[in-house]
Parts: sequence; structure tokens; C-alpha cells
Amino acid sequence: MKDAVDLVEAVPSAVDLARLVVTLAHPFGALGAERGIEAFRGRLGALQKQGLLGPKNMPGRGRALRYTADMFHRMVFACELLEFGVAPATVLSLVKSVWERRLRKIFEDAEDAVLRAPGPEDVILYVGGPHLLGDALSNAIPNVNSCKLRKLGDHMDMWMSMTPDDPLGLPPRALITNLTMRLRAFHNALAASYMEELRVEAAALGKIGSQGRGGVKRKKR
Repeated sequence: MKDAVDLVEAVPSAVDLARLVVTLAHPFGALGAERGIEAFRGRLGALQKQGLLGPKNMPGRGRALRYTADMFHRMVFACELLEFGVAPATVLSLVKSVWERRLRKIFEDAEDAVLRAPGPEDVILYVGGPHLLGDALSNAIPNVNSCKLRKLGDHMDMWMSMTPDDPLGLPPRALITNLTMRLRAFHNALAASYMEELRVEAAALGKIGSQGRGGVKRKKR
């Protein structure tokens, strides 16, 4: 899928906060509402101050952060869960407990699938048997897992077959998102922001060039 490859390779490996916020706002619909960007940035900032990006990437240490792939993956994960109404405390607890041992690999696999055409190899991220109210009150860790899109039916058959007396005590419920498709949307928005910047710069340079060429008039003989 050449277009997807071009989008992923066309942008730097690290970006500043302003570009990251605007880029995330596109796939999460934060641009349409009044003062949407400010509110969206505020929510992300609050999560960051509470450790969303890890202890080494806390704000307020006298240096401007450059946001790497791992850092914006954490933000995408947080935004996806917030879309489902998961409490910020539960989001932070999940990142702290399972990012290194499970979620990082899920996101890396989903990024690899971005380079292919959308289809059965897309990576699906799901939370199986969540208790959103109970988890928010107890900071319990839900079951976070992934599968290929072609295997989603099998995984959901298992979760939807959970009985009231199941030893795991989990309900037949799941939160599901096509993580690869969400990352495609993120990369599209990120690449578009750079392309728009290049267009503005090219237009400015073209205007300067045309003024320079037209500024000297030849005398008539």
C-alpha cells in the first residue's frame, strides 16, 4: 500500500506538542466544537501531568518535550478509552500496569499493519469484560488484548459466551476498536499538517519570487 507507506515515512519521528494536539484532534473530533482544541489540550495535559507518558516524560522540567511514537501511542490509547467513557484514573492505571508488557507490542503490531491495505490483517484492540463503574471505583485492571480483524469473530464468540458462573467473573461485554484504522487516521492527519505547512511556505516563496522578477522594469529604447 504505497500511499500508507508514504504517509508514515513523510513525517518526522518526533513532533512538538502543538502539532500533536491538532493532529489528535482530527480523528477524535475535537476540532468542531467551540474552544474544542483548548479543552482537548487541557485533558491531554492533565493526563500527562499524572504520568500518562511515563516518569521520564513529565512536563515542567525546563525543557520542551519532543513527542515520539511511543508517546503519541499512549495518547491515542488514552483518547480511545476516553471515547468509551473510561475514567481517567482507570486509563492511567492501565498504562502504568500493562503498557510495557502488553500494550506497547499491540501498538507496534498495529503500526506495522498500517503499511498494508485495510483488511483482515488490521489489528483490533479490545477490552474484554470491563466493569467501568467498578473499575473506576477500585482501579481494577480490565482484560486488555488484541487480535487480527479476521479473528475478531472467534474472540467475540468467546467473550459473548461468558456465563454468570464463569470462574473469571467477567460479564459478556467488550470495548472494541480497529487500532490500525485509528492509527491510519492519525498518520493521515499528521502528514496533512506537514503538507499544509509546505504549501504555505511554497506559496510564500512563490510570492517573493514573483515580486522579485517583476520589481525591475527595463527602460524602453
